[in-house]
Amino acid sequence: MPADTAPSVRSRAEALGAPWTEGAGARALRLVLDHAELIAEVTETGAAQTAARTRRQQYGNTERAADDPQFLRVLAEAAARSAVATAAADSLVRRAAEGSASVADAELIAAGLTALSREAVRALFETLGASSTLTEHGLHRFWERMHDLEAR
Repeated sequence: MPADTAPSVRSRAEALGAPWTEGAGARALRLVLDHAELIAEVTETGAAQTAARTRRQQYGNTERAADDPQFLRVLAEAAARSAVATAAADSLVRRAAEGSASVADAELIAAGLTALSREAVRALFETLGASSTLTEHGLHRFWERMHDLEAR
């Protein structure tokens, strides 16, 4: 089945039975999926925001932020975090469908992705600088989502 027509991780997770539909299993699975989604969105937003910057960055080496080796390294690290989070979520759902994943596995993955989410959001704001905190950019929603996930 081609990748663009393959069922999403989230839709595959919705088809799982017990213990993934209620209680601790459902909670841990939702956290894994939500953190992986948050990390992917932060990564995409960071890349788009960096590519959109055309002015020379203070102390930058290039005219465009998207060409700056430091930005490129940060974007590569973000892409790596996103790939790890997506693979972890996909692996958990696949193993849950096979019956080889436990709720404890899901809770452990959720804890790891919590740390990755925190790092992804922190890196986004650190990389984009003070202007990223302006309400008009709407990036505060990532902090809010991360804190909402941590409160679950």
